[in-house]
Amino acid sequence: MSYPDPPNQPSWGAPGPPGGGPPPPPPAGAGYMPAPGAPRRSGRMWMVPVAAGLGVVLMAGTVWAANTVAQNVFVGSQPESVLPASSIVFAELDLQPDGGQLAAYAQFVDRLPESMRSEIDPEADPAKEIVESLLESSGVEGMTYEEDFEPWLGRNFGVAMWQPDNEDAAVDDSGAAVALAIEAEDEDAARQALADLQSQSEDPGETVFDVRDDFAILTPNSAALSDLEAQVDSSGTMEDNDTYVQDMESLGSGNLASAWMDLGRMVSLAAQSAESDPYGGGLDQYGGIQQPDPLAALEQYEDVTGRLAMGLRIEPEFVELRGDTFDVSVDGVSTADYELPEPGLHLMGDLPDDTVFGFSGAGIADMVGQAYEDNPDQFADLDGLMADLGLTMPDGLTSLLGERTALGVTDLGGSLDQFFGGSTSAPSLQYRADGADSAAVEDAIARMYAGSYTSPPGVSTEGSVTVATSGTTGTGRLGDDPVFNQTMAGTADAHMGMYLDLRPFAESAEEEAPEQWGAVGATITFDAERVSMIARWAPNGG
Repeated sequence: MSYPDPPNQPSWGAPGPPGGGPPPPPPAGAGYMPAPGAPRRSGRMWMVPVAAGLGVVLMAGTVWAANTVAQNVFVGSQPESVLPASSIVFAELDLQPDGGQLAAYAQFVDRLPESMRSEIDPEADPAKEIVESLLESSGVEGMTYEEDFEPWLGRNFGVAMWQPDNEDAAVDDSGAAVALAIEAEDEDAARQALADLQSQSEDPGETVFDVRDDFAILTPNSAALSDLEAQVDSSGTMEDNDTYVQDMESLGSGNLASAWMDLGRMVSLAAQSAESDPYGGGLDQYGGIQQPDPLAALEQYEDVTGRLAMGLRIEPEFVELRGDTFDVSVDGVSTADYELPEPGLHLMGDLPDDTVFGFSGAGIADMVGQAYEDNPDQFADLDGLMADLGLTMPDGLTSLLGERTALGVTDLGGSLDQFFGGSTSAPSLQYRADGADSAAVEDAIARMYAGSYTSPPGVSTEGSVTVATSGTTGTGRLGDDPVFNQTMAGTADAHMGMYLDLRPFAESAEEEAPEQWGAVGATITFDAERVSMIARWAPNGG
């Protein structure tokens, strides 16, 4: 069975245009469509994407749960109708997909590794376990999910963070207030259940609620709820926020979850948190060992602007997390200030067919060179490295990387054995650079391996492409591998890409069917106004 690109998309299975030029751009809206006659299942099929998406949540680290509603794909009330337009962060989860999405979810679940697929119960209610766990941990008695929550609990959820006018509404040292909106299909039942729950709390003031406009709105304190109402009265709700609506429209419809963030105001909150508690706390609580503070790298800058939108969607052959940034600038610098290179990752498809990890980039040397000319002091370490290789910046970087670059690591057996507690051996790899100076590459390699007992990679040329190979690599093309095509479908027109074959790792972990784990991939694409990022997991079960 083959896994072609979406219709009219560039194919990884064939070499790129002469000279490595970019392929024709894909038509607007091109993508996978659910196969006609895809299976439909009865019962609570809406929970399938939750179970299927668990692997992606673990892979991506942190995924804001929400569903874009800009195009009104789903019926029912939406939480942006009750949360304030002044929100700095807004996230939403919608478990009410349409028929086409249900078919896509069912097909995707059938592709999951059997060990995961066996754990999915399409009749299970994910809300039941969550609510019962909360009731048990809170010591609540006399309430059950079936009697007190299931009759009214809807399928749309939202959370918002904003900067309140009343400092008593703040939830931590950052000064931010938060609210959770839960769809209530029966407002009276929701009001009664939440009142019963609040009556058993040791401190009823810790969580307050209001039920209106088809939603139960929960906040940590009464001041936050009052401030939320004041914010809505003065600026409206998120559905009135034109910037939010336009940003989410760019992600397209069909997302299971989505989130939106005002980066500039979020960084200001992070800075305020750090100033209030320099030893930790505040926004730092959103980090931790497994989830480091995602904004820590930006706190060093004085002027950050722009927004971030993210969406999680499930297609029949992969699950995809997409993020777009809009009008981002850091200390007055943005992608609009750079001459952006032509995209194209076809060189990745020319890597050996046994590549376990692959990376490819277009115009990396050019982008770094422009940044170097703007501020060479920030590249002192790179200057030193290039000097060790007998080269100077920025021209030396172009000599090594060329216009397009790809690196493929193969035969990771020894390294994987080390990871899982065995012996070690050096991995094999292949490096390809279109437009590089082969003599400079060969000289740089000789300098790197001077005095080493390891044989240096051999250097050859294939037309305009310089190739350096070390160890044993396959003789076929990665672009002809069906799993690679399934994972990277429609992404050949990006600026940077990464591919990781999970099958060798699953085999080393002694999974019963390692071939079913497929691969993950990611790409980044630039233009003057935005940066688009895509991360995918494409399992190969079924």
